[in-house]
Amino acid sequence: MRRIVLAAFAAAFVAGCAASREEVVARLGAEYIGQNVDVMVKKFGPPASTFKMNSGETSYQWQLGNQTNMSLYRGSGFGSTLFCKVSVITAPNGTIKDLTTEDANAGSGIDQALGTNGGICARTLGMAHSGA
Repeated sequence: MRRIVLAAFAAAFVAGCAASREEVVARLGAEYIGQNVDVMVKKFGPPASTFKMNSGETSYQWQLGNQTNMSLYRGSGFGSTLFCKVSVITAPNGTIKDLTTEDANAGSGIDQALGTNGGICARTLGMAHSGA
């Protein structure tokens, strides 16, 4: 029992080093807002989807770090796919105006609710917590 408790504390400590969702958005925004979207294409490859809006702006989405987890118990189970979605809006000239992320947390139950295992975006992009 003691080993299990120690392992849980160690996992929580290591996971606490991952950047929060807010930190990921802030860092990506600081790096890419104001630049041409081509910079992101060079970094992440072609986007998974684009949409030209009536305003002349364009929406781009990248889906990064897909990870499928399977949980089985006594012959039955379920699967879940975790991902990091990065979305940007560009001006008609291709300059990035806005950036957001959609982050699926790793884990389940209390880990997922609290985000204690760190987000997929932070892990996929290699971002540690700024206090770590």
